Amino acid sequence: MKVAENDAVVQGMLQDEHERCRVALGALERKVDGYPKGALNVRVKQVRERRYSYHYLVAREGGRVVNRHIPKAELPTLQKQLKERDRCREEIRSYKSRIAYLEKLLRIPRGKRSPRAQPA
Repeated sequence: MKVAENDAVVQGMLQDEHERCRVALGALERKVDGYPKGALNVRVKQVRERRYSYHYLVAREGGRVVNRHIPKAELPTLQKQLKERDRCREEIRSYKSRIAYLEKLLRIPRGKRSPRAQPA
């Protein structure tokens, strides 16, 4: 079944959903910016017969790779933050694909698309 005309109500709903997704995407991206960057690694050293292990955070800063030691007291907090950051990145991916689909439906020209929306 072909649709000859765009229904104004449906178009309005799609536009509202598009704007809502853009605002949510912007909020998620700002939230991710507040979390620590990098990946958590474990380094194991052996001195004579004892094995020592410690955690460190690997991140890029200004084009250089920086390793930062993480004390055991900070480890649980950092792990929670990294998990939350990864969860937010998954949501960002889904919102970006939803926005791309809505822009295709709404036939929004490329020049009018904005990657990061500001809240109203």
